[in-house]
Amino acid sequence: MKNILHELYYGRIPGWDSAAHSSFDSNAFHERLSSERQYFASIMSKKDFARFRELEKFHKDSHKIRYRNVYMNAFRLGAMLMSAVFTGEGLEN
Repeated sequence: MKNILHELYYGRIPGWDSAAHSSFDSNAFHERLSSERQYFASIMSKKDFARFRELEKFHKDSHKIRYRNVYMNAFRLGAMLMSAVFTGEGLEN
């Protein structure tokens, strides 16, 4: 069994990747996204659409970086908080 703290810290166990929320229909969302992508593919030149796809990929990558940084910072803060609680750091006697 792998070390759960190590797996959590490096994002291999994403806390945000839980069961689908009942208020969000991901299939309908992805169908709409696919439909919009097809629309733009049909009206744009091949060159413009290729550039649009690159922009889309860049946008996805920037979100991954941002969410990974948020996750790492939140995990670090949580670990510092747990350490302070268990060691009694900051308690006045």
